[in-house]
Formats: sequence, C-alpha cells, structure tokens
Amino acid sequence: MPRTPQELTDAELDAHVLARLELLGVDLSVLPDDDPQAPADRRRILESARRFLRSTPGAIAGFQMDVQDVPPLMYPSAWAGATGETP
Repeated sequence: MPRTPQELTDAELDAHVLARLELLGVDLSVLPDDDPQAPADRRRILESARRFLRSTPGAIAGFQMDVQDVPPLMYPSAWAGATGETP
C-alpha cells in the first residue's frame, strides 16, 4: 500500500526527490553537500523539498509530470510569444 510523504523517512523521501529530479534532468550532485556560504547546497534543497512534500495537499504532491511536457510545450501561447513559432 502506498505511503504518504509524512510516513516516509527523510532518506526515503530524499531518494524519491532525487529520482524525480533526475527524470526531469536536474542533477544536484554538482552542488556542495552542505555549505552555508553557497547560494544553494544539497542539504538545504532536500530539506526544503521534504518540507514542501510533507505540507502540501495531496493533489499537488501527487502531480505526475510527463518528462516530455516541458513548460513551453504545455503552454503553447507562451512558446509562440517567446520564439515567434508554434510548437
């Protein structure tokens, strides 16, 4: 039976977040693990993602984005306005 984000451990939720980001082409491995001087680091991003997933209504938290639906193609008028062409 699927569990809610509130029921997952931090490590399980981190694995979920990293897998979803990887599917979207986002690689957090290029960031420092924990560097208070850096604008962003893996620890803070994962902490923020866990907090978001644990406090967000299920309809948003369960949103499944198709990796082929990049924002310009999801919103063709924005694509046409930015490029002058249609997708």
